[in-house]
Amino acid sequence: MTGTPDLSKPDLTSPDLYRFWWEERVRFNDLDAVGHVNNNALGVYFEQARVALIHQVGGFTPEVPWTVVLARSLIEYKAELLYPNIVRIGARALRLGTSSITLGCAIFLGDRCIATQEAVAVIVDKAAHRPTPIPEPLRAKLLEA
Repeated sequence: MTGTPDLSKPDLTSPDLYRFWWEERVRFNDLDAVGHVNNNALGVYFEQARVALIHQVGGFTPEVPWTVVLARSLIEYKAELLYPNIVRIGARALRLGTSSITLGCAIFLGDRCIATQEAVAVIVDKAAHRPTPIPEPLRAKLLEA
């Protein structure tokens, strides 16, 4: 696809891959029975970063006729995360299809990668509840983010 970087096999564990960053504070409520941040909490951290990225490039506002829904999520857990901590989540577009966006994300504690995610999101027409092509302004902004 013209204008899309070739990131078919990116190293999601490298902080250098990301230009967009989101910060999350580990909550005591995020812990499992042995004191590790549980897998569901890590999924919420990834969601917060994805939503923030899409919002920054024009999504999740009342005036746009489209929204974004998660179609696929693949998370790889790399290291344990404990309370208390503050983590950074990097996010970026990896591939843009007709109506889908593949996002790469990673959670970092300092420069240590805690987990990575490859997420496929679909642009959906709010009225029709059906996939719709990625609007060109959104496509251009995602390539910059």
